[in-house]
Amino acid sequence: MALVSIPPGLQPMRSIFLALIAALCALSVSAAEQDRAPKDMVLLTVSGTIGESNRGALDPKKDSLLALNKIEFNKAFAFDRPTLVALEQGTVTVQPREFDKPATFKGPLLREVLGHIEAAKLKITVVAVNGYSGWVAPEDVDRSDWILALEADGVPLGIGQQGPLWLINTRAEGEKPGEDGRGRWVYAVFYIRVGE
Repeated sequence: MALVSIPPGLQPMRSIFLALIAALCALSVSAAEQDRAPKDMVLLTVSGTIGESNRGALDPKKDSLLALNKIEFNKAFAFDRPTLVALEQGTVTVQPREFDKPATFKGPLLREVLGHIEAAKLKITVVAVNGYSGWVAPEDVDRSDWILALEADGVPLGIGQQGPLWLINTRAEGEKPGEDGRGRWVYAVFYIRVGE
């Protein structure tokens, strides 16, 4: 196969043409992210091994709480409340130690949140606003009713009241979270990482 040589006078045009193509490719990715960008207040940011994103890299100034928790990413998916409510919802009735009696929690199923962004089937680390964290394995997500609760007994979970989201499920009799954090009910969730 013969290579076509470019006359010396057209070399600058080739460079400009290649730069223009690169800029258009970057613009189309950015435009696609903006089309899916949240329209409401973001409650949850998910990064790691995900197929869909709607925002770019962490901005240490704008994303100060994420930066404070030493979280870094090049791309992520930012979920607002309407997006979370639009996903398949689950309910869990339990009595966490923070409550005086059992309550019915409602929110999107964790597997639906992860499926929405084409997340890889890897370890899921969940982080609260105060840095407290827990994790679940892919098999935990598949075989249990893990939800990201938005409300308890029909009342939204507010900041300072275990909200905005509470990772919770129905535990089997005598089941407790592992000492390594596996299976913890994490409240005040604002970030999830897919993979290590």
